Amino acid sequence: MFRLTTPHILFILWVTLWLTGLHAGKYRNRPPIKGEKSNRRISKQTHCQLGNGSYEIEERWRPDLGPPFGILHCVHCECIAVQRKKKFVARPKCKNIKNFCPTPTCDTPVLLPEHCCKTCPSQDLAGLEEDLATKKLEEDDDDRKMKELTVLLTGKALSPPVPTEGAARGYFTYMKRNLHYTIHYVGMERPTWVRFTDENRNILEEHKVAEVNFHIEDSKICGVWRDVPKVYRRKLMKGRLYLLLATNHHPDGLVFGRFVRAKEMRLKQEVYSSVLLPDVSRSRETIGGGGIASVFLGQEKMYLNLEFNGIFTHEDARNVNVLIRLHQETSLGTRELLTETFHILSKVDPDYNAAEIRFDLTKSDESMLSRGKLILEITSADGVRVLSGRILPKTTCNIFQAILTTRASEDRYVSNSHPTGFAVLSPRKDGSVAYSVYTERLSGPLLKLALKTAGPTNADMKTLSEVDKLYIKDSWTNGTFSNVSTGVAESLLLDDLHLHLPTMKHRRELIGRIRQRLYTEAFLNGHPFLLHGNNSATGQVWLYIDSLCHLHYEVFVSGIANDESLPNGRIRRHLVELMEVPINHHKRNKKRVLKKFDGEEVGDILEDLTRNTFANLDYGKSSFLVTTKTQGFGKSVELETQLNGLPVPENCYSHKQKTGSEVYFPGDSKLPVEKDNKCYFEKKEYEDGYQWLSPHDACVMCFCKRGKIECDKTVCPPSECESPITVAKECCPMCPEDNHLLNKDVSKSRGCYFHGDKKFHLAGTRWHPYIPPFGFSRCAICKCDAKSQRVMCRRKKCPVLPCAEDDTYREHPLDCCKKCKKNHRPDQLGDEAHSKNPHEILAAGGCRFRGEIRTNGSEWHPTVQPWGEITCINCHCKDGRARCKRMKCPKLTCVVKVHPENECCSRCLDPSEIKMKGNLHHQGWRRRRRRDREEH
Repeated sequence: MFRLTTPHILFILWVTLWLTGLHAGKYRNRPPIKGEKSNRRISKQTHCQLGNGSYEIEERWRPDLGPPFGILHCVHCECIAVQRKKKFVARPKCKNIKNFCPTPTCDTPVLLPEHCCKTCPSQDLAGLEEDLATKKLEEDDDDRKMKELTVLLTGKALSPPVPTEGAARGYFTYMKRNLHYTIHYVGMERPTWVRFTDENRNILEEHKVAEVNFHIEDSKICGVWRDVPKVYRRKLMKGRLYLLLATNHHPDGLVFGRFVRAKEMRLKQEVYSSVLLPDVSRSRETIGGGGIASVFLGQEKMYLNLEFNGIFTHEDARNVNVLIRLHQETSLGTRELLTETFHILSKVDPDYNAAEIRFDLTKSDESMLSRGKLILEITSADGVRVLSGRILPKTTCNIFQAILTTRASEDRYVSNSHPTGFAVLSPRKDGSVAYSVYTERLSGPLLKLALKTAGPTNADMKTLSEVDKLYIKDSWTNGTFSNVSTGVAESLLLDDLHLHLPTMKHRRELIGRIRQRLYTEAFLNGHPFLLHGNNSATGQVWLYIDSLCHLHYEVFVSGIANDESLPNGRIRRHLVELMEVPINHHKRNKKRVLKKFDGEEVGDILEDLTRNTFANLDYGKSSFLVTTKTQGFGKSVELETQLNGLPVPENCYSHKQKTGSEVYFPGDSKLPVEKDNKCYFEKKEYEDGYQWLSPHDACVMCFCKRGKIECDKTVCPPSECESPITVAKECCPMCPEDNHLLNKDVSKSRGCYFHGDKKFHLAGTRWHPYIPPFGFSRCAICKCDAKSQRVMCRRKKCPVLPCAEDDTYREHPLDCCKKCKKNHRPDQLGDEAHSKNPHEILAAGGCRFRGEIRTNGSEWHPTVQPWGEITCINCHCKDGRARCKRMKCPKLTCVVKVHPENECCSRCLDPSEIKMKGNLHHQGWRRRRRRDREEH
């Protein structure tokens, strides 16, 4: 029997420890255990993704670009929630605060580490940059929010007052830096100008009002002030912006008023309104006065917000009674008093007064209101001075439209030709609603049209009005909803109305929610087109080409897919594109992406379309597309429409030149179109950007600019001698002392060839260079040096003027240097104007450029080491900002191009030069071959 002894036990223990150590040694050099990287996808609805970082909503950060840039301390970002349809998604928003830093008060400011703004050493500006970022981010967000404003326009608001019996009211909507407006005027001639002014009536912006063939004294003006500058936006929101309407008989202004924010007026639910005019038959004291009433409805109540002037005397100051009366118009045309109430104004202002009134509203009164039979009066306490006006549906230039599709539950019937359409509605003064409905691919005749609103459960629809007698022609159905209530007008303005079009077959119906769209030029003058595709998506596009050849478009879509339906976090983008089908069938179709968009609507204005594009649009075969670009799947067409019947102004595609010939495309002998922006002059074709001497006059230079020919006569600099002489074949006179340089045969005289005007100049002559497309530059003088026979050009130096900048003028619009006016005031610096210090130069609009101080209006070529001065780049200082641009070279279509030394642009070789250079190249090749043989 085996017996364990102490040595055996020690041996077993040693073996056990050795094996344990060996097993542990396998993992001795391994890193510590780490959790696996999570593959969980960050939700786009709650987090923003920027670079490699993920941030939750309302989180702020400074972006890190990594080496070598690092953290951008001047850029502050915030993750915000943006509404997309019925959901909120997270989007990053960033703002650069560098240009908004306060100016330090000390002479030696310092920039602390991890900061953006310089500060004085003794200042403690903790939190300054965060406050700046918060303010700018809020301002940027505030600019995108919709704001409602209103203006009361009367003659009494002017100084001196204008005795007019008319008045006007302006509705303004500020959205995305654009100001959309509707101006409703009553009892006055049609305005010719809409002017935005300050309190001193200085014009900040003015819009010309289009003329009409037939005018009534109760009409409206529609317009948009686009890209309102920030300084004027501040005035607008602070109530320091004014509106002035000018007419032919009152060019300085007929009515005037101040902008008022809608939150002060409580206009969120305004349905009806009234413009109140002075009743001069009772008292002439009210002439020039007026008022407006904003009406919104409650449960058996009618609330009125009143603005008015013109019914008070100079003695009225405080605690003044006014009487507000509500009349109804009878069938005989007389007025019957319904109710009245007194209101006490604690303080009276001669230009602007406001009051809030409430009346009880019965069913009978509501019916009279919907038909425009109620009349409002504001009367002074003694009953002498009266303002009155009829209460009508709110006047607006906005349009009401609906995109019509089938119900989701009826998708089993949807094929490649599912029914679609759109509708445009317009409320009228008598309370009725006019409609125009366009439909395609209907499965059967329409039964009726119905206006419905959602019920308490949001599933049952309540019918408010319907029409069963339809007049259909060429897919259009036009008519009027005549029997409408106040609920229809209120639901229409609140986007709470639906249009239903049931058909006979399958009991299917087209449905669309009616939405109010802010006025743009495309709606008033444009042409609507239906966008349709092979799926259930549909849409509508409004297109309009104005007299300036700008293309306005507004696109609305419904049913296209969004990012939420994509797997693995792929991104989907929607694009609007224009596909040109050229008149010349031998050319290919050309696509152009107009804009990217998210959501259900997009709009813009195109200003850079060519004549060929407009000619192709007028041809009627081009298309407007809505495409979807999906990451990993490419691009597909969602919606499209053929632009057949789009009105194109003739001046946008036709251009007749006095000396050129027209190019005609086959199929239409009346349509002249430039071919690829080329010019045709004296039976010769010139490329865009090419210049040439006129064959009729050697002193005239011509230039081809996008299909247009521009010719300028040579401009000569002032002579350097008292009696210059004129030499044959020279455009500018020369001095007699240079006459000895002439040969009896002028063609054999010494001189220089200048590429700028492609001419030979005699030695000693001086001229202004020709710089296309600007013409002859009076700010530079070129001279043919007699010794070197090279052209030397120098910039003209303007003398220092002993007068202030405001007292200078240019004698000729093209003159390079300014002159002092006769009765000018002397400048503060007198004859030492050139000795201004840098602070004074910068204060006068100068610029700081690469460590140098440049005066306002100066031009220069930048210097870049080690290359020196870059003559192909011109820099210009204007009002404190330095901008540099590279010289634009003309497009060349020739086969052989050369880039001469010390010149900025390439040029084409003439056939003679090509032959000469080819011979030189061949001779050089033979010499190199002979040398190689000798070496070997």
